[in-house]
Amino acid sequence: MSSIDISVIICTHNRAFLLPEVLNSLEKTEMPENIEIELVIVDNACSDNSFQVITEHVKKSKFKIHPLKEPKQGKTFALNTAINNAAGDLLAFVDDDHIVSPGYFKAIRSAAANYPDCNIFCGRITPNWDGTEPPWIHDDTRYPIRPFPIPNFNMGDSVLEVQLDKGMFIPGAGNLVIKRSVFKNVGLFSEEFGPKGHNLQGGEDLEFIRRALKHGERLMYIPEILQYHHVDKNKLTLNYLIKKAYYRSMAAYQLSDKISSGAIPRYFYRMAAAHLLKSIFCLQQSARRYYLVKLASVMGEIQGHKKGHRNE
Repeated sequence: MSSIDISVIICTHNRAFLLPEVLNSLEKTEMPENIEIELVIVDNACSDNSFQVITEHVKKSKFKIHPLKEPKQGKTFALNTAINNAAGDLLAFVDDDHIVSPGYFKAIRSAAANYPDCNIFCGRITPNWDGTEPPWIHDDTRYPIRPFPIPNFNMGDSVLEVQLDKGMFIPGAGNLVIKRSVFKNVGLFSEEFGPKGHNLQGGEDLEFIRRALKHGERLMYIPEILQYHHVDKNKLTLNYLIKKAYYRSMAAYQLSDKISSGAIPRYFYRMAAAHLLKSIFCLQQSARRYYLVKLASVMGEIQGHKKGHRNE
């Protein structure tokens, strides 16, 4: 067995201004007794001073840190580089725009001890609101925005098992904890998916989790494994909402079981036309925003059908 219990995986691209926040939050965590933790931090084709920030932190950290470089731009390339260089029995994934809660490591250790038959754990991701965000972002009534511009994964306050056949939400890679044996069983993250730099292409986490569950792995949601996501005000714009809806719907549809051979189903076009007309003739700004985002999602699904069909 490895002498390292937990390897924290952080992949970063040009976010030197945010790296100190996530690193300092890890330093402030409550440490369980008799545990060895390392940080594996990958500079993914950064052109800012991210690597300098990482190496400077090595000098003052209570953890053993492995600074790495992955010159090929793309999150999955960086993730797989980190996985191949990590020594821990458990790999804990933390995004470079997150901070972890004080009880983060204790929650991971408790989950691994309490659910030994589960090899994958996920936790909550909560936007780190500061009160200056626009009111519409909290509107979850008539015109809620989906996908949410800031990652917000919350399945409640109770532990539960995430299962594909029950139509449950699949967590993103920003707050996953995965036993090393899983990668031997199902392989690494697919390099076909995932963002390049800070673009909005995704799906690498959804594809990996679906593949793992289909291989018989079990995924447990542990609410105490908590991370907070940085709120970028540039993401609270209509332009960003539309782009995210398009790209995330495209990836989700590609990875779903809905794709069939043949022409694009006509109901896609009916839905697109309905959303377009409603966005044109509605009077409320909140309604217009809602229908434009819905339209972008449908257009993303159409593109996902085309891409999925080409790959058959």
